Amino acid sequence: MIRKLYYLIGCALLITASAYGASKEVEIPRTSYKNLYKFYVVAESKQNTNFLLTYKRLGYDTILYGIVEANCPSRVIRSLGTSVDSVRTINTSNPTQWIKPTFGTIELDMMTYLCR
Repeated sequence: MIRKLYYLIGCALLITASAYGASKEVEIPRTSYKNLYKFYVVAESKQNTNFLLTYKRLGYDTILYGIVEANCPSRVIRSLGTSVDSVRTINTSNPTQWIKPTFGTIELDMMTYLCR
């Protein structure tokens, strides 16, 4: 009886730990160490050759959510929108122009992460 109880408790802990690990956000590796912000992947998806990345930027006093679209074959990226409230409140109706990211920028780091 006690073995069954230990087995059930172990299974419950294993399920809880694996669910926690699956929902943990991934930090985007940075090439510029001078930037004080940390960027985390909230969600990512692919549509044909374009990738969409939803991210969270953590500053020392603010949180910013945003969505970018990257075209890996062309090596260009653009911002679809940002919000300080939540991912749901991001307005994607006015995207920026496509740009070729330069070294040391978060745009290049995001593109490197998406086009791996």
